Amino acid sequence: MADSCLHILKTNSSLSSLEKCDLLLTTIHNINYEDSFISLTNLLIKEAEKSGSYYHLFYGYYEQGQYNIIHAANNQEGLELLLKSLEIAKTNQLTPEEGFASFTIGGAFYQIKDYYTSIKYLQIALKQFKAISADQYIASTQFQMANNYIAVNNLDSALILYSKAKEYYETTDNLPVLAYIQGNIGVIQKRQNKLDSARVNLSFAVKFLEEKKDIQALIPYYIHASENEMLAGRMDIALNYAQKAVESAKKEESPIRKRDAYAQLMSVYAAMGEYHLAYDYQNKYLHLRDSIINIETITQMANMRADFEVAQKQNELDRMEASRRLMHIILWLTIISFVVVVFLLAVVYRNGKRRKAMNKELLQKQQALKASKKELEQVNASKDRLFSIISHDLRSPIATITGLSQMLKQYLENNQIEEARKLNNSIDETLKSIEFMLNNLLHWSVNQQNILNTNKEIFDLIPFASKLTKAYNQTAIIKQIDLRFETELQTFVIESDINSWGIVIRNLVNNALKFTKPGGQVVVGISIQENSAVLDVTDNGVGMDAEQLGSLFKLTEQKPSWGTRNEKGQGLGLILTNEFVSRNNGYINVTSEPDKGTHFKIIIPVAIHHVQTVSESYTIPAEHSVPQTKAGTQSTLLP
Repeated sequence: MADSCLHILKTNSSLSSLEKCDLLLTTIHNINYEDSFISLTNLLIKEAEKSGSYYHLFYGYYEQGQYNIIHAANNQEGLELLLKSLEIAKTNQLTPEEGFASFTIGGAFYQIKDYYTSIKYLQIALKQFKAISADQYIASTQFQMANNYIAVNNLDSALILYSKAKEYYETTDNLPVLAYIQGNIGVIQKRQNKLDSARVNLSFAVKFLEEKKDIQALIPYYIHASENEMLAGRMDIALNYAQKAVESAKKEESPIRKRDAYAQLMSVYAAMGEYHLAYDYQNKYLHLRDSIINIETITQMANMRADFEVAQKQNELDRMEASRRLMHIILWLTIISFVVVVFLLAVVYRNGKRRKAMNKELLQKQQALKASKKELEQVNASKDRLFSIISHDLRSPIATITGLSQMLKQYLENNQIEEARKLNNSIDETLKSIEFMLNNLLHWSVNQQNILNTNKEIFDLIPFASKLTKAYNQTAIIKQIDLRFETELQTFVIESDINSWGIVIRNLVNNALKFTKPGGQVVVGISIQENSAVLDVTDNGVGMDAEQLGSLFKLTEQKPSWGTRNEKGQGLGLILTNEFVSRNNGYINVTSEPDKGTHFKIIIPVAIHHVQTVSESYTIPAEHSVPQTKAGTQSTLLP
């Protein structure tokens, strides 16, 4: 086609300047960057000026600018020509051509690592391409902008633009660009520590580029893939990628690629503990880096001069644009001044109203601060009380264990095995008491900080409550107490917070056993009341008077209560029980008389899924029977 157009130009002397422009532009678009390329673009500029065709004049300067940047590596002259073509497109409202020029200028600034200027021109290009709905050019611009954003570490913007470009290229057969996009998405995901997603995208890019044998593009993706596998702890795969990067860089004979590959292989060997190999590649890296720095210094100085001259040209264009807008600015300044005066008057009026509102708000905040201060004082008092409980309650059982441990040592030295066994049971019970107390303290502390949330799940309350009650059999046997679990329900499947039920049951059973005398009885029962589950814990122990009932759920400075075997308690278990019942929208009913016992009734709303009754109540199984009760009847735990 180019030969045909040139033949017509040479043989037909009657052509108009506009016809010559069409033939010249067709020729330029169908030849490579050969010796005649510049002469043809110069001829196109000449004929375009004759015919007054700004369209062809644009392409004359535009093609020359591309030639200087891409083929001649002359960024300075190339940018001057491209900026000139951009001004022609702007002045004459050539929308697609303004997009092409802005896109190419953005690419040129990207090559000299002026990323923010590159983004500025690419945004202009994107706007023009969207105006003409050119999907292919929109996707190309988004891809190039994403490259800039990833270079300035704006990963979120880069990821959004890569994803948009990917949507378009997935509908085409342009697999190389799709591979670069997915590879760069993988690089971003690696930096965001999304290692599995990064592996998928980097593997896609590596596999495709290996098939195409695009070594130049493969090397950085090998390095990124190696870094990703290092972060994932897959050192063998990381080493394989790093070695491939070094081998490819040697084939490509690219000093920069080779330097980066050496650095990665050095890092992998160091992470694997192969320090002699890491040291060898560190030396290679440092030697190559120093030689590249010298070259880059010279190149940077040349680029700085080019940037300065390009900036001067850009400043000239900016001044022209500023002059054009000056008249509009003067007109608008008058209008804006009037609007500002009106606005200021409105602001003054509004500020007066705001001051009144702020004074009222400040008064409310002052009152709120006073309330907060009072609340903080109460919290601080509770904290001091809690520390007192911890220090006092732990000191006594720990001292007990210390004494028991010394006695156990003496029994073992004297070969008194039976006495040692009994003493060991005492130590075990003391440790269980400490564990129970610490669990209560922990739950109370977590609950006070509001970091424990109810978590509802479906479970059968009957075997759950039976199992928790059975856990206290040994304590009941030691204290000679008849501990029973009685219910008319065989199955009671509910949806509720199982953790809260566990805390409530354990604390109430432990409390009942603590304050019941030998020969006494503790009964745990489960029943249904409308849409609620009911827990009854009844004992015939020491009971409580009205004053004790009134402060039952308060952490105060009252003296500690003592169990029937001198078990000390601070009431923290009942406070914790009350708080967890409240969390589940339930309530507690307590009745008690001194020397007659206590009855705790817990009612918690639940979602009931299944209920099955039995003909008679049953008790929890146990391996041992308990002694006779006060009434003189033999009470055994049924198997």
